[in-house]
Amino acid sequence: MLLRSVISSVLEQQRCNFHSSQTLAYLMENVCGDKANSKIILAGVAGAGPALPDLLRFIRNAKSLKIKTVLWVPAGYPWMFRVLRALHAVKVLSEENVVDELIPMLNAIDGVNPLLSRNAESPARSRRITLTELEILLQFAAGLSSKEMADSRQCSYKTIFSWKHNICEALNIDTHAQWLEMLTEIVQLSSLYQAEEHYGAL
Repeated sequence: MLLRSVISSVLEQQRCNFHSSQTLAYLMENVCGDKANSKIILAGVAGAGPALPDLLRFIRNAKSLKIKTVLWVPAGYPWMFRVLRALHAVKVLSEENVVDELIPMLNAIDGVNPLLSRNAESPARSRRITLTELEILLQFAAGLSSKEMADSRQCSYKTIFSWKHNICEALNIDTHAQWLEMLTEIVQLSSLYQAEEHYGAL
């Protein structure tokens, strides 16, 4: 909440036209419904808590809505940086630097094709995570086994393994230890701020 207040103050000082949303549901209903204007969504992942899976789904869907997303992540969560980039986020910032970097970064991407912004950040075009792969990733983080997912999706174990392989390729995960580290980050961020669920993610 404190960081959100600081960022709102910074945006007000720059006379930016912005709306602060207390919940992800409010954002989806009221902001995404307006397709006439281009928008940049700013969100702190650390404050998402139990809404993190829905926030990740929203970020992945934002590309089809022609919405640019700018996220910030607390230090100590390097895999979450990779996950967000693989979900088509235009920019991912460190929470510790977001106040200093936000306005210059917004000025840089305002009116610029988000694809160009991503390419400038990473010359080698990385593979993106599909919606299905995101759901598989979230189910792994929730503790489901490959067999449970295969049964619920009425597909083979090999299909689940293939989706997992694609996720690992998109995130440059080379070992089982790295896979577990990444899942742990998702679980930890999902459990933060559970006492303040009503604040939501944005």
